[in-house]
Amino acid sequence: MTTPLMIETLIILPKSLSYIAMIGLVVAGIVEFRQSYIGRVGIFLNSLLLWQIFYHYFNNLPNWFQIYLNIGTIIGIIALVAYLSKESLPVEFYQISFLAYGSFSILIIAALWFGGYLGTTQNLINTSIIK
Repeated sequence: MTTPLMIETLIILPKSLSYIAMIGLVVAGIVEFRQSYIGRVGIFLNSLLLWQIFYHYFNNLPNWFQIYLNIGTIIGIIALVAYLSKESLPVEFYQISFLAYGSFSILIIAALWFGGYLGTTQNLINTSIIK
């Protein structure tokens, strides 16, 4: 098992609002797709939103997915620091972030997880607010 690289006090959205926030991802995803680009703030916010959605289920997630979340935290922090310091990042950073942490990618991952395709969802069902 992996240790989450997220501070629990930063998980501010209730579970039900995390699901509603995914609707906003559709709009953001359309913008990103049309631009073929995701900005530094978008990268940070998407990595934070992943935690808002999956933090409560972290111990039930497959190990590779826990690592994916932790890498997203690191990428999100790099993007935020670059934004605050007004530094541009290499094009490859944006391309990888667009594919791995773009809004459509998060929607696909959430749909696969909640659909039971990325691992067991039995514990998810037991702890979910939607029973």
